Amino acid sequence: MLFAGIECVDNIFLVSLMDENKTVKGIFKFYKEGLLWFIDHYNPNIIAVSYDFPVRSKIALTNKASSNLYKSIIEQFEYTEVDRRSFKEKEKRILKSDHEEFWKKIIRKEILPPETPEGLEQRLYNLPKTGIRLNKRLLSQNKKLIAKEIDAVILSFAGYSFYNNRFENEETENGIIIIPKYIYVMKKDRQDAISSEGES
Repeated sequence: MLFAGIECVDNIFLVSLMDENKTVKGIFKFYKEGLLWFIDHYNPNIIAVSYDFPVRSKIALTNKASSNLYKSIIEQFEYTEVDRRSFKEKEKRILKSDHEEFWKKIIRKEILPPETPEGLEQRLYNLPKTGIRLNKRLLSQNKKLIAKEIDAVILSFAGYSFYNNRFENEETENGIIIIPKYIYVMKKDRQDAISSEGES
């Protein structure tokens, strides 16, 4: 099983690919053509995008003002948008999520801005509590992109959570938003997860 989370920054698309064990297999940077190649090549079971992705991806593709990447993914690769009537169908789905809402669940105190070193550290420190396995070497050296890459990881986790029925949903003007349920993973279980990954 593969779950892709796509975040848009300017005209770059950041993609996190997560497996069924909550391990991030890779974080990639693409322009539009590369992103479409990626979806065709990896064929993720579920794609999760930021709730405002349809608008922002349109802005990012200003050279083709009418282009809407969200619709292209649905039409070109035959993904079905998640709605309330079809929560049970899990294959070839595309959904919208809100990583900020999920950060609010994990970080119980004030959330610092992601573009600050403290905000970044806050997110990296709290991420393992979810059981997500992220090798920090996958993250970019570009400080501007790291926070967005971590958001892409949360989006891929939203796909994982939808597949495993561990999610909440909200009705918004952008349609249904899928928010992963926050289930705290104890430290001893996290250490086992990291050490066993290191042995393989």
